[in-house]
Amino acid sequence: MRYDGKSFPEGSFLPAALVALAAFLAFGLTLRAGFLWDDHRMLEQNPRLAVTASNVAHVFKSDPFNQGLNYYRPLQSLSNMADFAVWGLRPFGYHLTNLLFHAAGAALFFYLALALGFKRAAAFWSAVLLAVHPAAVEQLLIIAGRAELASGACMLAAILLFLKNRAALSFIFFLAAAGFKENGVITPALIALCLWYLKREKKDYLKLLPFFAFIPFYLFLRHAAIGQGAFEKGLTPLLSGLFLKVPQAIFVYLKTAALPFDLHSHRMQPDAGEYSWAALAGAAAVSGLIFRRGGRTAVFLLGWYLLNLAPKLPLLATNDLMLDHWVYLANCGIFLAVAAAVSRAPGRTRFLMPLAAAAVLTAFSAATTIKRNTDLKNYEHSALHSISKPMLYNLAREYFILGRAAESRALLEKISAADPSNALYLNGLALARWRTGEIPGALAAIEAALTDKPAYAETLFNKYSILTGTGNKKAAAAVLQRLLAADPPHIPALLAAAHGAVAAGRREEAGAFFARALAANPFETEALNDYGILQAQSGNYAEAEILFRRALKISPGIGSARQNLTRVQRLKSGKTQ
Repeated sequence: MRYDGKSFPEGSFLPAALVALAAFLAFGLTLRAGFLWDDHRMLEQNPRLAVTASNVAHVFKSDPFNQGLNYYRPLQSLSNMADFAVWGLRPFGYHLTNLLFHAAGAALFFYLALALGFKRAAAFWSAVLLAVHPAAVEQLLIIAGRAELASGACMLAAILLFLKNRAALSFIFFLAAAGFKENGVITPALIALCLWYLKREKKDYLKLLPFFAFIPFYLFLRHAAIGQGAFEKGLTPLLSGLFLKVPQAIFVYLKTAALPFDLHSHRMQPDAGEYSWAALAGAAAVSGLIFRRGGRTAVFLLGWYLLNLAPKLPLLATNDLMLDHWVYLANCGIFLAVAAAVSRAPGRTRFLMPLAAAAVLTAFSAATTIKRNTDLKNYEHSALHSISKPMLYNLAREYFILGRAAESRALLEKISAADPSNALYLNGLALARWRTGEIPGALAAIEAALTDKPAYAETLFNKYSILTGTGNKKAAAAVLQRLLAADPPHIPALLAAAHGAVAAGRREEAGAFFARALAANPFETEALNDYGILQAQSGNYAEAEILFRRALKISPGIGSARQNLTRVQRLKSGKTQ
């Protein structure tokens, strides 16, 4: 007898709590991680994290990175703003929010499986597998991964509430799911699939009309904000990829769901070769067999998997990457199928087998978290498995930051040769050549980058840095002036100009540059700290104290700001060290 969805069955809270606990056991170590990967741009370099009317309005008109990227996730940005209001730039709170979304999603899937009529054991163990599976590692290590976790939790809440005849509240969670990530738009289709599985009456389907009616409006908002869509690379590559690339990718995803021991960032898709047609034929054969002989449950689980994967199909069809988290919720269909089969096993096997699997996955997720909990470790781990140029560039950047310029240059020479017109790679190559003493080669790479984008701020700033480092101060000053004319709020350039003015004894000019930097980004801790030093040197102790306190409120771990605050407080009270 199927659960009618009107109330939770007795005794269901403890299993849901255990599911959430499993999530914390598997991924609790992410709470000790810092900001990684996309977080640097999304959070640390984001001038729009404060909760203001203009910033709130901005999130509905841009992507989370403010770079014109193909992402429309306003609620992700709003949640980052909420975290910033509470935690400043302390990573712990952001990671806690991500982990809570993940744990909530796993617990909600337990309730949903019960609502769909699956046995308690199958519902519980499938939810535990979702909670501990390593496919979630990357999304829990990086704050930017919240989009997938929060959207998934909201989708599950929307489905469950609809089955409980709470359509209005379900619609609100549907809006939230779409607001966190684009894949939320499939929520009505998943609800319809669940209604079909439960053999609900046609009147229940009619309640979905407002859900489906919202989707064109959402797509319009998205296009108005970022101007990109699924067909930006053309229809022919999309259709070709759907038939020749996607089936292979699905088989890889099925393998990693069962044996998730080689997960990594920037996973590359298999080459579209002779196996493409075999994968297509195999996928068609398996799907046909399920539809003809699998029964209602098998068709439902296949539909769940494919519908959850559907928003990623254009990316799989037209790109070379297949990211592990793209099957985050799709895998629930596999987990539920496996847990339902095991629940019919004889004796204690039905308990010991899923318990052992959950224990192994929990331990592996925790170990993987430790193995990938810094940018350097994450990229070095990925480089063992992937040849993705963006990932290799990120690894080269980490080597450069750590002073390992020769290793950085070796990688950048390789990826720049493969993509010689990429300004990002050329910039990195220029800096690596500079640090390894190849000045003519460094300037040549900079000029190559400027060929396509002569006013690109990052390239101009790197040229300024190289010229300054080689002692060519006159040429460097001209480049800095050109940069500030092309991009007046460019913060690194403003700070460089401020530091140059300080060195030349032009304090008033330096103060003006610091003020401009803080106007562009009020949360730029380097500007706050250095401007505070300038104010203290000018005898403006009260203003200096305010600036140091602002820096520490944003990032309490800045030791220099704390020391400077102590010194200026002593100076204010008439005491000197």
